[in-house]
Amino acid sequence: MDILIVSPTFISLQKFISQLQLIDNYGKNYARFQLAENEFDILISGYGGSLVSHWVNKAIQRKSYDLVVHLGRSFTLNEKSEVGSLVNVIDDYFGDLGFTYDSGFQSLFDLELIPQNESPFNNGILENPSDYSEILTSFRKVSGMTCNTIPANLFQIGEIYIKNYPEIISLDGAAVLYACLESNTDVIQLSYVAGNLDNATDHLNIDDLEIDRITEVLEDLLNKLFQSQLVKG
Repeated sequence: MDILIVSPTFISLQKFISQLQLIDNYGKNYARFQLAENEFDILISGYGGSLVSHWVNKAIQRKSYDLVVHLGRSFTLNEKSEVGSLVNVIDDYFGDLGFTYDSGFQSLFDLELIPQNESPFNNGILENPSDYSEILTSFRKVSGMTCNTIPANLFQIGEIYIKNYPEIISLDGAAVLYACLESNTDVIQLSYVAGNLDNATDHLNIDDLEIDRITEVLEDLLNKLFQSQLVKG
């Protein structure tokens, strides 16, 4: 039973990691730890799709994980996802992958440069088939959108937004999901809603509330996974 925990930054996991025993150090941002009798790996991926894709792919090629737990960070696009909560991202897509014309934005799928239903895409959307709903009942299910640049307001991404009307936007969610789908690896994506889109730049720093919330959720989630033997082999 092998689990990989992925986080964009060490800061959000520092309280959780402080109570772990280091088993093996794979590199500057990747190590194996033990909590009670259970061992698992932690990867600090950095921000942005390119960095995340590199490190996640490197990790899952190195070891055949049963499950990847991605603890991401996002901003809400409406009032349904509460700031300060963690949400369960069940699908995501690359929002700004394409070209901007005078007439508007055209995705690579719109331009037929990528078949919109070519696996693992479904109409250009990445859907997470991993079913861990029985232990994720306390998290709101949401659709996500991933962009290399977080816009200042919804108007700037109107054409991208209406593709799937996502509730949150992040820098890396779809990158992790794509890597896991391509490697046939189960994944749970929980995203901390740091703020609203229109005040995203006011919430770049990670505060104690976020650290405490992630620590609490991660401890509970791992306990349920290991105790219930829910990780699929």
